[in-house]
Amino acid sequence: MASQSNGSVRALQVLLIENDPAAARLTKEAFKEAGLTEGLISLPDGDQALDYLRNLPQRGPHAHPDVIFLDLHLPKKSGLEVLAELKTTPKIAATPVVVVSGSANPDEIREAYELHASCYVRKPNDLDEFLQFIRTCFEFWGKFVVFPPQMASVG
Repeated sequence: MASQSNGSVRALQVLLIENDPAAARLTKEAFKEAGLTEGLISLPDGDQALDYLRNLPQRGPHAHPDVIFLDLHLPKKSGLEVLAELKTTPKIAATPVVVVSGSANPDEIREAYELHASCYVRKPNDLDEFLQFIRTCFEFWGKFVVFPPQMASVG
């Protein structure tokens, strides 16, 4: 996605990998309130997310995400397993991944960074803090970040 010349937040393609339906819905609503009215796909587990990313179309509403928000505690494959696979798949390895987890486990935090997470954020428990977190993310990723060009084929 190209940055808009007027300094406004551009459209983003966001992939949310979150197994808790309430947390996924809250995140979608928070992004909507922040201004992201389309372009957010939510998947409930790591296997579905990896299948989705392996089969991305080149264009359209389900094209390559600009940024991935990843929960660590997922059914089937853990978030850390998903992150490891993402970062070793050439087509998607350069995609920024924001790990969003309720865990403060230092081993999980270290492993996420060792697996090249773009950042690790503890899920805010307070609703206002959570909404501020999503607004800040939307502005940061939508206004200031320059994304890597996407690869055309799976490696």
